[in-house]
Amino acid sequence: MPLTPSEADAEHLLFMQASLDHLSDLVIVTDTDLDAGPSIVYVNQAVVNRTGYSREYLLGKSPRTFQGPKTDPKARKRISEALHQQREVREELINYTRAGEPYWVEVCIRPLRDAQGQHTHFVSTQRDITERKKIESDLMLFRHAIDQSPSSVIITNVAGEITYVNGGFEANSGYSSEEVLGLRPGFRAWAPRPDAEKRAFWSTLERGESWRGEFVNRRKDGQRMVKRAVVSPVRNKQGVVSHYLSVEQDVTAEKEAQQRLQHLAYHDPLSGLPNRRLLEEQVAECLESEVASSYGLVLFGLDQFGRINEAYGHDFGDRLLNQIGKRLSRLLNQPMELLAHVGWDEFGLLLFMGDQSEAQTRARLHVLCTELADSVRSSSGSLALTACAGVAQLKEQGDSFEALRRHADLALCRAREAGTGQVEFYQAELGINARRQLELEEALRHAILRDELSIAVQSQFCGDGTVCSAEVLVRWLNGPEGKPVSPGEFIPVAEASGLIKPLTLLVLNQSLQALKQLEAANLSIPLSVNFSSALFHDAAFVDGVIELIGESQVDPGRLMIEITESLFLDTSDEVQESIDRLSFFGIKFSLDDFGTGYSNLAYLKKLHLSELKIDRRFVENLPGDEDNRTIVRSILSIARQLKLRVVAEGVEDVAQADFLAAHGCDLLQGFLLHKPEPAQSWLQGQITKKMKKV
Repeated sequence: MPLTPSEADAEHLLFMQASLDHLSDLVIVTDTDLDAGPSIVYVNQAVVNRTGYSREYLLGKSPRTFQGPKTDPKARKRISEALHQQREVREELINYTRAGEPYWVEVCIRPLRDAQGQHTHFVSTQRDITERKKIESDLMLFRHAIDQSPSSVIITNVAGEITYVNGGFEANSGYSSEEVLGLRPGFRAWAPRPDAEKRAFWSTLERGESWRGEFVNRRKDGQRMVKRAVVSPVRNKQGVVSHYLSVEQDVTAEKEAQQRLQHLAYHDPLSGLPNRRLLEEQVAECLESEVASSYGLVLFGLDQFGRINEAYGHDFGDRLLNQIGKRLSRLLNQPMELLAHVGWDEFGLLLFMGDQSEAQTRARLHVLCTELADSVRSSSGSLALTACAGVAQLKEQGDSFEALRRHADLALCRAREAGTGQVEFYQAELGINARRQLELEEALRHAILRDELSIAVQSQFCGDGTVCSAEVLVRWLNGPEGKPVSPGEFIPVAEASGLIKPLTLLVLNQSLQALKQLEAANLSIPLSVNFSSALFHDAAFVDGVIELIGESQVDPGRLMIEITESLFLDTSDEVQESIDRLSFFGIKFSLDDFGTGYSNLAYLKKLHLSELKIDRRFVENLPGDEDNRTIVRSILSIARQLKLRVVAEGVEDVAQADFLAAHGCDLLQGFLLHKPEPAQSWLQGQITKKMKKV
């Protein structure tokens, strides 16, 4: 007769069962029938709660009831082998609830023996690790993403020692993670940072804020790199900073591009000297100082430089300009004076005169002109140069750079009229050239009122030889003496007198009429029109432009406004507002004569540009001139980075065209391809070509 448990034993059993039911871990007890497969003889309440199965249903079932398609078969095999060997086993595997929901468990199965040591049961204790597995998966994904990032990611402890770097850091720096763990990120510094910068850096982090800035680092191979970084404190669950996270981007190429543009912005590529922009800024600063009246603006003009250029070639002329600049620079009072190359054959000098008399200043300028007269070597012998100079005194003879330059230019004209090697100071009375300007101004005023100016058009060609766009050029065919007047002569007069506004509106109106004729012939050839920088200060002028285009019903996107680099000097709100309005209206912008002295990367983005025009001086002597090749390639590279179209001006031979086309220049313009012709003649030619194709 079998023994019955005592009441004490029964109470103990109930206590143990209740205890197991209060455990958060899942407990499953099976028999040891390994032939048919173990069967469940007990489950605690945690199993019922997690799986959704009832106790009654599970009793007698196989533990494989909980397994499914994603349960690792290798883990199941290892468990089976352990059960047959009656040894403890631990595994992590996926189980499934009654509803088919997967969950992860950490399983520990132990054989259970009775008092005689006989193997009677298997006890499986399972801990739900689903949340932990999710966190591990997220961490693995996060780490994989960080390792795949091209940015450098660095994690340090609070002492600033590196505890982790990603693959991007290894690729960018050349160091492996093993080499840098335990080091401080500053070991890569190109040069020691000032103590003040270090204190500001750590002060920001200690306040719990992110630091943003740039580092100049050194790669393992010694190469210099510029890094833009964000360093942030990382807090633990208690809110205490435990680590610092640094994300760095390599901006070396961007900085180099900015430096190239900066150099182009402030230096003339031919002579290597400062350019007009830098001279203009220095003069403006000097005008604001207390010693302004002690300075003068001098313009040096080289005599017969054009003939030398024609006789010996532009390469020789460029080298000559460079040599002249060096000669004059040696005679300056550094750093009080500045010499700049401001034009093709002109140099500008901010001259310190102090309390010298006009005679003493004249004597010094004669010395500078004499220095230029020293012979220079050419392929056929030596040449003697001569130069003239015109002087305008700051404050007394002008309170702006433009006024001073105009007055110095008038003085230079008088000096040249007086003969070679002369020096003249600006005088208040008008000379011959000034009277000519007044005559031109009056005649131009009447010509605009009578609509006597016309437009010519010069085609711009794509690489396949088709006309893709064109530039509108103004013509004054019936001047004061019944003869044509060059735009180079009357446009400066228009700008100085304020006539540039009605003149531009006249040209714009005629250009819009030409666009209408193109549209009527189903020709989508955009036209570009030159606008003076001064016009962008005039809100009424901008209103007039928008009104004219609206009345014409021409698509604004087919109109390109050409602006000069001098606009970069004006950062006033009204100029930017004018550009923004025209851009919003749909008009596109082209930067004329790019690279001649004012270009700035920030403004290239700010001015809504669609196009850059390479100045003709860089196209000359291509592809033979190495410097011009380098400059043109640089401009094309910068334009590609900024997604701007490029037009090359002054294309006059096949070699130039082939070089530009081979290096990806979008449009070519010049006498080789097309000489400017009257608008109606050009329109008729385009329409005729269209009809022939049809």
